[in-house]
Amino acid sequence: MPGLILTNGDSRKRKRTDGSATKVNGVKPRKASKTTTSSENTQADILLLEEQILESREHYNNIVKLQSWVDNADKKPKTATLAAVALCRAFCRLIAGEHLVKRKEDSEADAQVVDWLKQRLRGYVQSLTGWIGSPDASKESTALTLLMRVVKEETSQGAKRSEQAWRTDRSTFYVVVKALLESADAEAAREEFVEKYVEEHDDVRFYTMLAIKQFSCTAEEKSKHCISNELHLLSKIEGIPDAPEQLGDWYGQPPSPATHQLLSLPAHRKVAQECWLSIFRAPLTIAHRKAILNIMTPQILLWFNNRMEILADFLTDSFNEGGALSLLALSGIFTLMTERNLDYPDFYTKLYSLLDEDVMHSKHRSRFFKLLDQFMNSSHLPAALVASFIKRLACLSLQAPPGGIVWVVPWVYNMLKRHPACTFMLHRPYHPAHAIYASNPAYQENGVEDAFKALEVDPMHTSAVDSSLWELQTLTEHWHPNVATLAKILSEQFTKREYLLEDFQDHSYASLLDAELGKEVRKVPEVEWEIPKRILTEEGGGLNGLGVLLGRAIDSS
Repeated sequence: MPGLILTNGDSRKRKRTDGSATKVNGVKPRKASKTTTSSENTQADILLLEEQILESREHYNNIVKLQSWVDNADKKPKTATLAAVALCRAFCRLIAGEHLVKRKEDSEADAQVVDWLKQRLRGYVQSLTGWIGSPDASKESTALTLLMRVVKEETSQGAKRSEQAWRTDRSTFYVVVKALLESADAEAAREEFVEKYVEEHDDVRFYTMLAIKQFSCTAEEKSKHCISNELHLLSKIEGIPDAPEQLGDWYGQPPSPATHQLLSLPAHRKVAQECWLSIFRAPLTIAHRKAILNIMTPQILLWFNNRMEILADFLTDSFNEGGALSLLALSGIFTLMTERNLDYPDFYTKLYSLLDEDVMHSKHRSRFFKLLDQFMNSSHLPAALVASFIKRLACLSLQAPPGGIVWVVPWVYNMLKRHPACTFMLHRPYHPAHAIYASNPAYQENGVEDAFKALEVDPMHTSAVDSSLWELQTLTEHWHPNVATLAKILSEQFTKREYLLEDFQDHSYASLLDAELGKEVRKVPEVEWEIPKRILTEEGGGLNGLGVLLGRAIDSS
């Protein structure tokens, strides 16, 4: 630091002051932190620029200065955040004061100022939407909060301007929704948007779905991640109104006429239907279809009180994709049949086609069994159809792992209790008038050919009801003792009302093995009566027969 200047004749020398003179009680004073001072000065400058913007139009150029700090977020993130907050407050007050609205009596200069302010607002919004998807979670959350604060001011200006602020593709709200859909790394922002705004406000939910529909229609070629983002956002919307009285939470200006569409439950359902249909028409991958089918029953169907045929077509197309999609699609079709009275005569034919050799070894076997029991739960199903499903599963159990067999046997038991007409498949007493015995008079000597048509695709024409469940009788000799014991329940009296199938769904090789190893051994099994002293040699010396064979095997290798 510069010192004092002393004068000696013509010469002038700079002399440093004695360090001890600057000490207080023998201790040097601590220097103020330059970083802290600089930060405080920057914050004060930002507040001053904000106040000047609101004081006079002469200081509107301060917006450009603040915007330059916002654009420099990578180098100075804290300063950019302070500037973004200041600009948000400034723009909100300008919007509330109608400084961004052109009036008929305004001069050309005033109109140019309004246009300039709108351009600055669009630039500010564009900068903040660039923060969405940022790896900095606080920065992303701040951007979303500030943007939605601007949206609140824009949608609270009167009926006409508020409607335009919700709907137009250049509005702040649409730009926010578009940024959420286009950003590949904005999962947290989408969840926050739904939790804080969509689920809490009916108008935000309404116009969000409208914006997604507009985005789907205007995008020429949507990328796969955009569709995934749409599904991710929509799947988080769980608050679905089912009565007009539930419509009353507004983020923007409340709708004034009683006939306003925001107060109409059919209007909310219609915009949701159009939103989902726009996604159905997109080029969906198997992963997209699976995501849709997983929420079809609990969420999507609640929006549809008509257009059942369109949903049925989508579900049918998903079924034709095969694999796990087929089962998920049938679950949606079954819901439409039971709750919406959809006429779908091919349902059980499609379900029957899923019973192949792969289903017993699939990783989705437990879920398939659960849905199959749900689909076959009705006691009004024809006996011929029920018999086809019983017979097909009995055939598949011959090559199934023990974890699958232990579910099939109690399920067959429950189905026979529910449909007594199928019990002839277990035991059919001799009657000369029956076609089986009439066509095979020497059945005791030659036996009877199985009447089941395994290649028939229609479960109503397989003749399974004229067959028998000899496969399940074979399982009584299964190598696994639990399976053999369980299969014997079909040869005993049906005294149990029904089995709880949840107890048999999740068995596997590992669970069956753990159950065996976990049993308490009451008596140690005896493996050998006499422990041999030699295995490969004889008492007199030399190899025995087993040793000779082992030696030959070693020599040949």
